[in-house]
Amino acid sequence: MANKKITPLTDTEIKNAKPKDKEYTISDGNGLQLNIKPDGRKVWEIRYTIDGKAKKTTGGTYPAVTLAKARAKRDELKSKVINGIDPIKEKKEIKAIIQEKEMEAQTTLTTQFHLITYEWLSTLKSAEVTATKRKRAFERDIFPSFCTYDENHIITSSKQISEITHGELLKIITKKGEATPETASRLFTDCNRLWTYAVSHDYLDINITHKIDKSNVPKGEKTNLPKITDAKILGELLRAIDVYKGDGGVIVRNLLRFVTLLPLRADNLCKLKWEQVDFEKAILTIPRSEMKVKNKNLPDFVLPLPHQAIAILKEIKEITGWGKWVFHGSRSIKNHINKESGSRALGRMGFNDEVNGRKQTLHSFRGTFASLARTHHKEHGATFETMESVLDHQEGNKVVRAYTHKADYTEQMRELLQWWADYLDEVKVAKQ
Repeated sequence: MANKKITPLTDTEIKNAKPKDKEYTISDGNGLQLNIKPDGRKVWEIRYTIDGKAKKTTGGTYPAVTLAKARAKRDELKSKVINGIDPIKEKKEIKAIIQEKEMEAQTTLTTQFHLITYEWLSTLKSAEVTATKRKRAFERDIFPSFCTYDENHIITSSKQISEITHGELLKIITKKGEATPETASRLFTDCNRLWTYAVSHDYLDINITHKIDKSNVPKGEKTNLPKITDAKILGELLRAIDVYKGDGGVIVRNLLRFVTLLPLRADNLCKLKWEQVDFEKAILTIPRSEMKVKNKNLPDFVLPLPHQAIAILKEIKEITGWGKWVFHGSRSIKNHINKESGSRALGRMGFNDEVNGRKQTLHSFRGTFASLARTHHKEHGATFETMESVLDHQEGNKVVRAYTHKADYTEQMRELLQWWADYLDEVKVAKQ
């Protein structure tokens, strides 16, 4: 039987084609047909045969794709088939290539060095001051070599972390080491941690810091922080604190009086809350999560209060007891005092002369306590473990720590700290 001759469609015929309960098609010939959907949509379909298999693909929707455009698409498709190209397969391959390029572009955006660095920094659990210093070190010493900035010095892009070489990194570290070896050493350690993070998150395959010979990395000399240990100078310091009337007034004065008795870390001291003070039991309890060593297996930090410290707290409570912080800020009473306030006050009092052993900072009181407590060991008889417990120095050996992490030195610390407070009273009034 001869094939039925198909009359080409006209625009009028297409426009007048009405939807039915079921979809149906009207043919234009040579594989092109229009599918009329029950919802009124009119979709072009192109049929073809390749490698003995009948296939069908869409050519757009009428009237967005006119009859003329649909015929042009059909002719283009048929031409490909004649040349052995399967249009459907070709379309999938093109789509796959586009997707791959889009993924590569996205990867290029998300694996820029500065973005990976900021992502890594956000995962670190460290004190605010430490986090700020680490971030500034990267922005000051590393970023300029790999980042592009706009006129406002805002990063617009940076080199892919996978494209940075160990030679480039070593050059930066070495140059930094010429001025500040210790900073360069810390920077190298942080770069190692950053690249380890990047490898573990599949941003690249190799940690380039492992290719750097550590003998080429500058090593900073360890220096002890300045602290006053001479009894005569210490007496002068204690007397100067008692009459301090500079910036911060009574808040700063009592902050300094308190830290001479209880050698807390500056961060814990300045962020001390009233809820952490138990007057009845005469102790401070600081949650482990707020301490430098945040090991959840360790108990909260408990520190007994000698009666001199209780007296200071009762005095300051009349001023700040209404709020959250024991030592609130001098400019913003709703925030805790700034850690620099105490050190600046000590400098104004004249205790900023390291050469002559007269330099003291807020953190230095820990060193003063540690040195003098060991020097006068025969007087108080406290064990090494008790002295370390006052400073919350944790045993570095994991095996030892596993057996000692629940040891309670509270009462031993109470005796030691009362001796310390009494000793300071004697130093303060002694005639030198």
